[in-house]
Amino acid sequence: MIPENTSRKSYWYGQYEGFELRSQRRLQKDLGMDEAAAETILSLRSQVIELQSRIRQLEAELTAQHVSQELRLARYRETYYEATWLELEIQE
Repeated sequence: MIPENTSRKSYWYGQYEGFELRSQRRLQKDLGMDEAAAETILSLRSQVIELQSRIRQLEAELTAQHVSQELRLARYRETYYEATWLELEIQE
């Protein structure tokens, strides 16, 4: 016997929404947590992800500043050495 209505209901979630709902169900079902605890854990996880992203952004900015500072220092040294050679030539 084949059922007449064989179409499945499908629900469309965003990539992260589907993951969050599955994670919440897993925390509740597999680990026996209540809904509030599961929501708190997922909220904290989201905060950790945001903070990690911000840390990576700040590290990139710091690296860019360091590279810029090194370039300025190299230009300063080059100018200083050129000026020193010119002074030596003038003194001779």
